[in-house]
Amino acid sequence: MAGGRAAYFDAVIPWEKRLARELPLLEETARHAGHRILFPACGTGGHVVALAQRGFDVLGFDIDEDALAIARGKIAAAAQAIAVAGGKARLVLSSMECAGEPGTGFDAAFCLGNALPGISAPGQLLVALGGVAKALRPGAIFLTQNLNYDLRWREKSQFFPVLSGETADEEVLLVKFAEYETEFINFHALFLARPKPGGAWSSHIRSSRQIPLFRDRLLELLSQGGFAGFTCWGDYARTPFDPAKSNDLLVVTQKIS
Repeated sequence: MAGGRAAYFDAVIPWEKRLARELPLLEETARHAGHRILFPACGTGGHVVALAQRGFDVLGFDIDEDALAIARGKIAAAAQAIAVAGGKARLVLSSMECAGEPGTGFDAAFCLGNALPGISAPGQLLVALGGVAKALRPGAIFLTQNLNYDLRWREKSQFFPVLSGETADEEVLLVKFAEYETEFINFHALFLARPKPGGAWSSHIRSSRQIPLFRDRLLELLSQGGFAGFTCWGDYARTPFDPAKSNDLLVVTQKIS
């Protein structure tokens, strides 16, 4: 396949709609917290750029260098708008476990896109949350958005809607499906891509293991990781979380002083 996995993920995300849905809550939370924002698992940087364009000093990090390369391109394209707004956008290749190494004293951290369930090695998620806590000042806000695994684990859906998009050179389809084990979910992302216009399709599959991060388990880990005072929502409109109905689980908490 001519493009990279990160480019294909980025191509199938409807960024305009996603940011319109998510940014009001993120911006309000950020303004309440302060000016310096940490963005763990920032991926291809759409949120980093959007917040920097609203005047925030944002540090994004990810373990995927290909995703960060795309994010750097977005930052470069938005450099003038970021400067006019008085914001900053920086990127670091790092894991959550090492979140405090690029700097500390951040006012808020946002970890979105169902990133936490993928940190599935034994004990790894607790260490990762502790790493984020070290990067934050006392009383700082941490907001994370993940899927509602209380619902997903009960329903055990295997197949999900096909997503489509395009890069500069290719049409892209993403087919997602899941297999459920006793304690884990094996999640598979099948990318189909073909050169424009109308070339031959090629395929690439990426598989990962997820932990079913139920609400009570997530709150327990956050408590152990140095956070307290939890508010749970089922979407970015701040609908109260319903384990039986909500598609997502958003948790807002604070670092213990």
